[in-house]
Amino acid sequence: MTIGMIGNPDVDYLSWAVNWGVAYNLPNRNWVIQHAHGFANLTKPMVQRRSRRSFYDEMQSAFDHMGFNGRACLARALCESGKYMHAPGQRGNMLEELVRTVLSMPSSPVAEHEPQAHHHYDRIYRRSKRKSRDCHELYPGCQFSLLALALGKYVAAPAQFTKYNFM
Repeated sequence: MTIGMIGNPDVDYLSWAVNWGVAYNLPNRNWVIQHAHGFANLTKPMVQRRSRRSFYDEMQSAFDHMGFNGRACLARALCESGKYMHAPGQRGNMLEELVRTVLSMPSSPVAEHEPQAHHHYDRIYRRSKRKSRDCHELYPGCQFSLLALALGKYVAAPAQFTKYNFM
């Protein structure tokens, strides 16, 4: 919705736009049902899992629209993150830290009442730390490594990326 008003950019005209519905997800019936338990009993790890789940759903959708298997590519990325990224106590460069934060799950266990997607993503992440098989074998539906792509493995030349040659 755009409303003309007197003022800027010149004295005769000002355009004021409101686009909340486009920029932000407004509450709807499904949102109310999902949040019926209230916000008071949410812990920090629950909120972290919820925000990651929302981001992962968007990533899956984007990969699906590009012709890849979004579910398999996201599962492979979570697996590789759990297997190859630094532990939370160790520090990498800024990009490594960003990728580790986005593609990791909180260490606390998932509560029973949390959505199934939280359990699913958490299982993938935890299983990768225990399994000896490579992630590309566990998730053959994805032909490339999202983690390696994010960290620059597919970029030609720079020698500092050779340490991510884990595929």
